[in-house]
Amino acid sequence: MENKVELIRKSNDIVEVISSYLPLTKKGKNYFGVCPFHDDTNPSMSVSSDKQIYKCFSCGASGNVITFVMDYEKVDFKEALSILAKRAGIDFIKSNVREKEAQFDKYYKMYDLALKLYQNNINSKYGTDAIKYLENRYITKEIIKEFKIGLSLDKNELTKILLNKGYTNKEIEDYGLSNGIYDLYFNRIMFPLFDTNDRVVGFSGRIYKNKDSSKYINTKETPIFKKGELLYNYFKAKDFVRQEKKLLIVEGFMDVIRLYSIGVKNVVALMGTALTKDQISLIKRLSKNIILCLDGDQAGKKAMNSVGEDLTNAGLNVSVVVLKEDLDPDEYVIKYGKDSFISLCDNPISYSEYKILYMREGLDLNDLDTKTAYINNALKEIKQENDLIKQEFLLKKIAVEFDIDISILRNNLKKVEKYSKIEALNAKPAPKNKLTKYQKATYDILYTIMNNYEACKYYEKHLNFLPYKNARYLANEIIYTYKINGKLVLADFITSLHDKPELLQLVKDILKNVSIEQSNLEAFKDYIAVIHDYNKNQEIDRLKKLMNEESDSAIKAKYLEQIRLVKIGSESND
Repeated sequence: MENKVELIRKSNDIVEVISSYLPLTKKGKNYFGVCPFHDDTNPSMSVSSDKQIYKCFSCGASGNVITFVMDYEKVDFKEALSILAKRAGIDFIKSNVREKEAQFDKYYKMYDLALKLYQNNINSKYGTDAIKYLENRYITKEIIKEFKIGLSLDKNELTKILLNKGYTNKEIEDYGLSNGIYDLYFNRIMFPLFDTNDRVVGFSGRIYKNKDSSKYINTKETPIFKKGELLYNYFKAKDFVRQEKKLLIVEGFMDVIRLYSIGVKNVVALMGTALTKDQISLIKRLSKNIILCLDGDQAGKKAMNSVGEDLTNAGLNVSVVVLKEDLDPDEYVIKYGKDSFISLCDNPISYSEYKILYMREGLDLNDLDTKTAYINNALKEIKQENDLIKQEFLLKKIAVEFDIDISILRNNLKKVEKYSKIEALNAKPAPKNKLTKYQKATYDILYTIMNNYEACKYYEKHLNFLPYKNARYLANEIIYTYKINGKLVLADFITSLHDKPELLQLVKDILKNVSIEQSNLEAFKDYIAVIHDYNKNQEIDRLKKLMNEESDSAIKAKYLEQIRLVKIGSESND
């Protein structure tokens, strides 16, 4: 199994894999890109082709190609291997990897049972009216199957099934499928909601017969369903987004389903109008090029403005599609057709232009003072646009619309102070804790012996001890690897620690605090001397403590002599 894991790792060049997720630029020996693991707009992540590892100089994220996929895709070790094996065309059975049962596995299975029941219902004789209702809304049987749309019936069937499977009433209620006694959903068309790993974690149930109930009932927040951590259709969309090199964001899951049905598949939904930090992180992982197309009503326009602001401040390239007649994307496609909608998406306006248009909502532009204030505020927004061509385009639009000499606008634009909210809004990495000289020496010793067998042999002969428990364990793992394999490949060594999380984290901490190019034998020997100094100081402190606790003067004198000898040894090594 270890050979298969090593083969998968070696068959996936880290530069090629990371380049498939985000742009990398070569500078010298290494490649650099914007780190996807914290809010940033600068290329702070370095990828080493030689060592097959990556490291962010800002947040400290580091590892090899497997850990990158784990963290980027939010999957476990087994799933990351499966993704990379598929990419490299290697047969791989996930069950071969030994792992503890996931904490929430039984609840994912509970939702999977519910999903299968609802799908079975809609495809039975009881689903005829629901299918007819959906088809009247241009949702075909193919789309029903694609999005696993189902049907809950007017009986307590799900709760009974789950109780027979060993779930308790409390579990079924806590995870959002019952009210403690009866099914939460009945007589509703069921739209499943999936997490980033394509596991069903919630439902949105829509009425289709009666009109005296809430139009939708949505799953409450549970340990496996956090609305603010998900984007609807994320799993399906990600490959299409990478093909198209842009992401379309809409407001609701029905918009996604409608657009998917006309071939627009690089689309996700916010499932609401607010945008969370977790959702921004997911969006950044998909693409830097974003097209916003939220509902055309007043609430949708307001959301477009605020979401666009958040995404722009996160360093993304944002453009906007504005829908007429207050329509949402679902309604627009039904009314005006596929070609009209795709044409709008092919010709979006910049977020800067949208914001300037939005700023005039509710203003009386016939009033001179109001008009002047609006133009001055518009200039402040134009100043934020880094593309000078777009700046000029926006200035000309205002000049023509308000019949103002463009030179006056240009002069006024020069006087406008450029402001930036990015620094304030971006979550800055926590400041690095300053290492003691002994911690720094320990990290550098471990990094050097990981990269140099001669240094490892020197360590064994001249020190073979480190002051921290996990550091000693890691040193032993390094020595063992050399003895078994005759060499240590850092990228493979990182993989070998996947089931030793404390040691893996220590390697990441080491990479965070040392240069990935660093492996200087002379400096290494100096660090060995630092640890010798630490060990002798620890021994002196131990002897002093014993001496202070001793009342017999003869024994005190012996301790004093031992301290003197330790110091002499220390001085002789300086």
